[in-house]
Amino acid sequence: MQNSDMASWKVPWKGIIAALGCGIFSLIMVFSKVANPREILQELENYPTSYFLLALSCVVLSWGIDALRIRALTRATGHHIEWWKLTVALAAANFLTLVTPFAGGGGALIIYVLYRRGVSAPRASAVVTAGGMAGQLSLAALSLIVFSLLDQVPPRVGKFLIYVRIAFVLYMGVLIALLYLASRSTWVRKWLQKKKIFDQEEDQSFAVKTGQWVNEFQATYKQIFSEKGRYFARSLAAAFAYYVVYYLASFTLLTGFGVSEGILRYGVSVLLGVAPVFSPIPGGAGTAELVAYLVLEQTLPKHALGTFIVLWRTVVFYIPIIIGGSIFTLLVFRWAAAKRNLSSESVILSEENDHNR
Repeated sequence: MQNSDMASWKVPWKGIIAALGCGIFSLIMVFSKVANPREILQELENYPTSYFLLALSCVVLSWGIDALRIRALTRATGHHIEWWKLTVALAAANFLTLVTPFAGGGGALIIYVLYRRGVSAPRASAVVTAGGMAGQLSLAALSLIVFSLLDQVPPRVGKFLIYVRIAFVLYMGVLIALLYLASRSTWVRKWLQKKKIFDQEEDQSFAVKTGQWVNEFQATYKQIFSEKGRYFARSLAAAFAYYVVYYLASFTLLTGFGVSEGILRYGVSVLLGVAPVFSPIPGGAGTAELVAYLVLEQTLPKHALGTFIVLWRTVVFYIPIIIGGSIFTLLVFRWAAAKRNLSSESVILSEENDHNR
């Protein structure tokens, strides 16, 4: 990254339109196939507001917990960034995550935020990728624990849970292998040499820069796993707590309907939360609704099921888009203003130099 690129972020209107469009389409399908809109509106009027507000509070609180995940890793590199600033950045990153396929847009923003705070691009990339690994490992671990404790699930869902558990075990194995490879000092360079990517003389400068980038990236991983891995362990703990609290939002909404109880209710919440993560559709629109229909069809009346889907989508999707999108837009304007000020100072300095001549 260069200074001229520091304010190049733009509001991803296409992603926003796609995400909102998919979400609205899903709700239309709920209205047309699951329950009558009038019945849903009547159910919404009777739904306790306290459960809705408590669920929304869980989502907002989870952003603050997630900031601890990144903060632990940045400390490993010797950088100290205020917790509240990371919380604000993660709220904006959550917005990008919701409007990009496979929930992959937020990481790039965090790299950029860390870069602006003085963390080099390779170090910031290492921090974010390690944080992402910690998050995915925690998600897989939480899902395995919860799904293993479930004893009463709908027959159509229960027969697939064993495959879900196996998939998460394999997924954790892949993540651990990637963490090991990322911390190795020679495998990337050897791979590049084996592929003879830099045989041409004109590529040598690029090869040197790439080698330096890889060396710094892997050196950061060694810092992250130094001191018996305590920094990464803290990040894992924070990520685990993040998912526990985040899925309490769905749990709280289901509590308002009196759905199941205890671990089964939380298991349904985790299942709803996991489904959109692996969806190529922005926000996982349609995927979570389908899972909710399959899991809750025999537990809730159709009008209550439709109401839950509307409330759930509002709490975890629409309101976070509004909050995170507003923060992201303010950050973009702030960065653009900083770039203009920097450009103005450069012009003035140039004129002064010419005048002195």
